[in-house]
Amino acid sequence: MSLEKIFSEIFVLPESTVVDSLKLSDIPTWDSLAHMILILRLEESYHVQFSGDEIADMKSVGDARSTLLAHGVSI
Repeated sequence: MSLEKIFSEIFVLPESTVVDSLKLSDIPTWDSLAHMILILRLEESYHVQFSGDEIADMKSVGDARSTLLAHGVSI
C-alpha cells in the first residue's frame, strides 16, 4: 500500500492531496490518536519499528517518507 493511500485512509483525504508538504497543522483530524494509528499502520505496512524520537518528529507526509527511507524502505 502506498504512503499516500495510508494517509488518505486514516485522515479521510483525497489521495491526490497527500503530498510531502502536507503537515499536521493542515489536517484537523491529525490528533494524538490518529498519529498513533498512522504510526501503527506504517509500521505494519512497511515492516519497520520507529523510535520514540522518530514518532515525535513525524509531523508531515515528507517526514514520514524520510523516516521510512532511513529505514531502507523503498517508496
